[in-house]
Amino acid sequence: MNQKRTRVRLPHPPAPQESLLSRGLTIMISVFLIFTGALLSYSVIDGLIHDSITTATRGGPAKVYTLAGQPRMYWFHIVWEGFFASALLAAGLMWHRLTRIGRPATSPKRNANKR
Repeated sequence: MNQKRTRVRLPHPPAPQESLLSRGLTIMISVFLIFTGALLSYSVIDGLIHDSITTATRGGPAKVYTLAGQPRMYWFHIVWEGFFASALLAAGLMWHRLTRIGRPATSPKRNANKR
């Protein structure tokens, strides 16, 4: 007889249940990151269509760069905001994926008649 058939299975505690609050918070964080990335992507696309981009500043007046007036700063902010938009979208998707990895996978039932 091999070991798989003769081994006594040890009792294991059940896997901990994920709380509704933690599941809701992880979903809200991933939705927030994806939504913020989508809004920033919209800002970049709108800037490309209208040839002017408005910078998002934390304090003070917002600056507007146009393709005709300041092409170097215009393209810098298009690339800069596009990079952060893609980073936020990727972070939201990865956050959702990584928080789902911790759940145990269900093992397939073995056929008892199979030898």
